[in-house]
Amino acid sequence: MQPTDFTSLSADQQLDTLYFTGDILANRYEGENIFLLYNLRDFYVELRYDAYNNNLHQVTAFRDMGKLEPYLPYLSL
Repeated sequence: MQPTDFTSLSADQQLDTLYFTGDILANRYEGENIFLLYNLRDFYVELRYDAYNNNLHQVTAFRDMGKLEPYLPYLSL
């Protein structure tokens, strides 16, 4: 699966894919948002979740290693 294949899935299918085949790597907090980082074989997926309003706001699939920088303090090497 490629990042574009993942983002073309429905929201429910994306979450099912992450739940059943993804590996959660880290989470971080920014204001009222919780960011969750998943590895899905050869790319990453970030979920931005509004904890205060209990809403999922954004799902981003990417391969760019630079986007991992906010998670580096939370990842074990």
